[in-house]
Amino acid sequence: MGFLSNVNLRKVAIVLGLIVLIKVLLSYQTSFPFHEHPLPQFIPSYSAPKTSPKDYSIKPVAYIFPQYYVFEDNNRLHGENFTEWVNVNKTTHNAFDLETIRPHESIGYYNGLEFQTRQRQGKFLRDSGFYGAAFHHYWFAGRPVMDHVIQAMLEDGEPDIPFMLSWANEPWTARWDGGHGGKTLIAQDYGLQQAWRKHFDWLLPFFRHPKYIKSEGKVQFMVYNPSHMGHIAPQMFAAFRQWAVEEGLGGMDIIETRWGEGSTQGPDSWRGHPPDAINEFQPHAGGRDIAKFSSLERLSRVYHRGTLACWDTTPRHPIDGQAVCLPACHPKPWQYHLVEMFRKIKSDPNPIGAENFFFVNALNEWGEGNSIEPSVQFGDGYGVAMKNAIEISDKEHIWPDSSMKTSVTHDEELATVMNQTVDVCVLVRTSPANAESEVFTLSSMLRSLQAQSNQKWRAVVFQKDRSEFPSLGKIALQALDPRIKHVVIPNNVVLPKDRTEGFTATDWVLKNLTDINEGCASAKYFLVTDGHNTYESAAFDSLSTSTADLVGLNYESRNNMWNHPDLKNTTWADRCARLEDPALNFCTPSSPTPEAFDLTATFISLPKFLSAHLSLTPSPTNTTTPLSPSTDPSFPLINDLITKRQWSFARTSPTTNACQTRHNPTYSSCLKTGNFWFDSPLYHEVGCYTTSDFIEIVGKRSPYLTDADLGFFRERGLCMRYKEGMFGNMTREMERLEKGELRKAGLR
Repeated sequence: MGFLSNVNLRKVAIVLGLIVLIKVLLSYQTSFPFHEHPLPQFIPSYSAPKTSPKDYSIKPVAYIFPQYYVFEDNNRLHGENFTEWVNVNKTTHNAFDLETIRPHESIGYYNGLEFQTRQRQGKFLRDSGFYGAAFHHYWFAGRPVMDHVIQAMLEDGEPDIPFMLSWANEPWTARWDGGHGGKTLIAQDYGLQQAWRKHFDWLLPFFRHPKYIKSEGKVQFMVYNPSHMGHIAPQMFAAFRQWAVEEGLGGMDIIETRWGEGSTQGPDSWRGHPPDAINEFQPHAGGRDIAKFSSLERLSRVYHRGTLACWDTTPRHPIDGQAVCLPACHPKPWQYHLVEMFRKIKSDPNPIGAENFFFVNALNEWGEGNSIEPSVQFGDGYGVAMKNAIEISDKEHIWPDSSMKTSVTHDEELATVMNQTVDVCVLVRTSPANAESEVFTLSSMLRSLQAQSNQKWRAVVFQKDRSEFPSLGKIALQALDPRIKHVVIPNNVVLPKDRTEGFTATDWVLKNLTDINEGCASAKYFLVTDGHNTYESAAFDSLSTSTADLVGLNYESRNNMWNHPDLKNTTWADRCARLEDPALNFCTPSSPTPEAFDLTATFISLPKFLSAHLSLTPSPTNTTTPLSPSTDPSFPLINDLITKRQWSFARTSPTTNACQTRHNPTYSSCLKTGNFWFDSPLYHEVGCYTTSDFIEIVGKRSPYLTDADLGFFRERGLCMRYKEGMFGNMTREMERLEKGELRKAGLR
């Protein structure tokens, strides 16, 4: 007992000694202000996966800009009673002579600080399908600026919606866009540990709010321009993460905003310190063509995509010539764009457990022409578009966890299909024009094949020219389908360098089918198509029972729209409006006439074609008669097969005119990409356009698109046309040229 007592006494003495030592160390530490909040060790920017994965979901989050009330800094910097509305009212029209967007009378030039305004904004976002809001937060050199709106939210709970903060960390300048020039109005100084802790402590009440947005139990905090912070960012972010743990917040993710308009280069600070997450703030991340945002490459393990409504900085640059305007904004194409963005997110989501936020710029950037709030021009169209897009995506797109549940069964079915006879070998000619950054993509085409109800097909994907297309193999491989084979055309086969005409590559594939793909070589038919076309799910259904040598599908194309009898001699007033007629069917069957034949909508008997040693490349005897621009270049061959070799031609569905394939660009496919159709009187101009492409083509004649009827597009969306005067001049010139050609031919 005595020995045990001595042992216990020694233990007590050791414990007391440690307590005294800790107190001395604490006293020493607190005597130096610099060490009040010591810099923590780096906390990993990833967390262990949860033991019970949660369901996937897309959570749209709208940015909220607070500068719609009077406060001291603005009075001092810009004059008494300055708000963003002062900028908005400086001008009425932009460089394209379009009205700058204005708030609808139902919301007016509101005071953003008022309870009713914030309450209305929360209701609008909830009713439109948004999950939450991201408030721009301003903190400069140790103090908050323009924080009254979010402070009011802490007090009364409006807007009543989940929220997070986005630190707009650039200095305020007279140029209105951060550190890119202009007089500095409020400088930014990040300081060191003490300054960081002061900022963090100020943020704590927001982080502790029950509606503050978390992911995997960690608060989410965005930084607008991480590049501006330089190499101090990793240390500051590490401190914020550890303090968040110490304060019982469960940790923190720093979401760093992507810049660079499509560039994959991030800030230097990302090297060695990868972000917890990256978000897209548009247009900085992807440029001005919203339909291309879905093609932006993922830059981090957790990656949040984003979009914008429009862009017109005329109110902030009314006279200096620095305004940037997008002339073709409308809620209708925006809805299609959202559907495609949601498809992209669901096809490549963040890891299970992490959220998939979708950041929309913005609820109310009226000074940048970028607001989804009700406007004079569009009403509540953007809110309706978001709600509709969510509903469409819920019906049409599935998450990986759902698809993987059926993947094993699907693989077993494919294994069976691989042992069955093949109905059709699809030869997919492609080029960089079908890359993921383009309007019509190879991946979309391959998905349409995989959706066929008749699964007895094979496909060979190959490039038809020698231009650079480094991602081709990756796109084919990521289809994850054994029926799809990518083949590289040998270097000794002479192909065009950067032109897509001709069938040299296709003929080489046909001659080497047995070595390339035995299933294809044994097929009943072959189909030559391009990487931008798509096929409806029933397109291959009749092939198993068909006996004809040539089988035509019902197809929609720019050609048959151009030749459609109901669209001939259209007046200016009918342009675009004619395309909206629901009774108008653009689909026609591929048939053996110059006007109606389409190779990409015609199945050809493979055994007969190969046994006759035929080639798709036109022979000299079949190229003597000039073809019209709208005639398929392979028609002479098909005409020869029918008239000279007695091949039979049949339709797959003689009793229906429903579309089975779309030879893009087509009107209906164009709209689904989020772009718009240009209903030009010139054949070579008709088609699907991004905003940038349209400016490039039409802007050559009129730099500010003065020839385009932009007002009509703003009213209707979806389709663009020329103004009446320009349309009249062009049609008269076309008639004059046509008469001249007829006289030369001796026909008039």
